[in-house]
Amino acid sequence: MKVRFGIIGLGNIAARFAKVLNMAQGVELNSVAALDMGRAERFKESFGAKKAYDKYIDLIKDGEVDVIYIAQTHNFHFDMVKLCLNNNKPVICEKPLVTNKKDAEELVKLARENNVLLMEAMWSRCIPTTQKVKQWVKEGKIGEVKLINASFAFNFPFDPEHRLYNPKLAGGSLYDVGVYPIEFATGILEEKPTVVNSVGTISKSGVDDFVVMNMKFNSGALASLSCGFTADTNRDAHIYGSDGQIVVYDFLGPRRCELYDRQNNLIEVFEESFEDGFIYQINHFVELYMNNKIESDIIPLQDTIDCAEIFDTVLSQCGVK
Repeated sequence: MKVRFGIIGLGNIAARFAKVLNMAQGVELNSVAALDMGRAERFKESFGAKKAYDKYIDLIKDGEVDVIYIAQTHNFHFDMVKLCLNNNKPVICEKPLVTNKKDAEELVKLARENNVLLMEAMWSRCIPTTQKVKQWVKEGKIGEVKLINASFAFNFPFDPEHRLYNPKLAGGSLYDVGVYPIEFATGILEEKPTVVNSVGTISKSGVDDFVVMNMKFNSGALASLSCGFTADTNRDAHIYGSDGQIVVYDFLGPRRCELYDRQNNLIEVFEESFEDGFIYQINHFVELYMNNKIESDIIPLQDTIDCAEIFDTVLSQCGVK
């Protein structure tokens, strides 16, 4: 029996998800929903869904939809996830799940009370290369972690109406791309920072367009992370330890990582090729659902809460209102 997906919000990220979903085993794209029926019908035809809706609640209440993927802009996540959970529908929601700690805690509490699966779609954590890096760290291959460097930024022209720059759509670089280096670091270290110091620049529309974050963790590790929309940065992450270092090439969706000793000798290489890294999060979510789990061990809900708390701290320090 196939796991039947419904998709809410039919933009570019939903199209990518649907394309990969159609490549996965044991699943089907059952229903899609957008406020514009024409858009929903076009999406349905493009990706072979069985049904199209112009009311989200109709998809949520459809008994032939087992699980729901939410791909709306950030500002809609909280209400839509809450609606799904109140109707006992398992949810995988695009990152970030929500934009503040209060909302994150409320949704996690609701999911646990209703015994319903909830997962933030932090797809990069599910990729085998990321899992190998975490394994190397846990096995002490580089000794104690001292510093993590990671950045995700690209140069996107300012447009106050675009979702990246529009405060009404919860725009800003921290929400859109900063979530990646933050959850990379917290995922590798398996702890949240105890100290966060940030500086950033603010766009004319009032959202952050570049942010630099320095963090300290209880383990003694430090992290230097950045994100933005006004320059292109190198996406190779570096993890420095007391006995060596790890290089993660394009940490967003890594296909290769390298382990070095203190003398900078290459000790081990891990490589994994794939067409689209979304396949791993889809497979992971489906496995959780099939095994009646309500939480991911790769993307724990506490990590989602911690990331939202970091959002609160960073934006306050950067002066975003």
